[in-house]
Amino acid sequence: MNQAAKKLLGEHDFRNLCKMDVGNGVIKYWRNISTAQIVCLDSGQDGYQFCELTVVGKAFLWHQIRCIVAVLLLIGQGKEKPTVIDDLLDVTKNPRKPQYAMASELPLILYECEYEDIDWIYDQVWHEENVKHFQRLWTEQTVRATMLKRMLDHLDNAAVRRSSDSNESGVLWKDVRPPVMHQVECLIPGNKPRVYRPLLERDMCESLDDRIEHFAKRRKLDGGGSKHKQGKRLDSNQEANT
Repeated sequence: MNQAAKKLLGEHDFRNLCKMDVGNGVIKYWRNISTAQIVCLDSGQDGYQFCELTVVGKAFLWHQIRCIVAVLLLIGQGKEKPTVIDDLLDVTKNPRKPQYAMASELPLILYECEYEDIDWIYDQVWHEENVKHFQRLWTEQTVRATMLKRMLDHLDNAAVRRSSDSNESGVLWKDVRPPVMHQVECLIPGNKPRVYRPLLERDMCESLDDRIEHFAKRRKLDGGGSKHKQGKRLDSNQEANT
């Protein structure tokens, strides 16, 4: 996954790794990513290890990070190769985005904004209140997570029969193979097909040009007139406000 994440660095056209927002005048999808790194946060095993993806850029597109994470998770599961990132960033070769579900918004957070020649200095009283607030949240969530993990550990030692007509007395759930690893499934919503279909073999969305033409016909964009220029301004404002 880290190998694939490194392919995101630099300036690319991310139209296949976001949700295009042509209806609101966004027609440029070039963005510059300066950091894309995955680190392990703990030493958990068997699907209980937490990893963190950090992405740094000057601006982000609509659902860009959620689309990136969805593809990275497919790579981590062995369903796609890291080179699929190269294919999705090559909009000449692949001008249409394959249909795939975005990753959940649950772990997504914009946690820091940096500005040139500005250093943040926090008021001590307010900073202390923020620390206390997050400590309370940490306690609540960690207690729940610990209780759930203890329940899972208990279920690992439960005796189960592998078939309804088996005469065996039962085996421990933790010894059943292959092990159940369902933790990441909730991070990619939607129905899961029984047979995985590679991204580049799936049905494709409309191309950017097709969408621009579609909205031009609906008088959202006029293909080069004043409304087209307004769309460029909207795109620039999005960069400044992200």
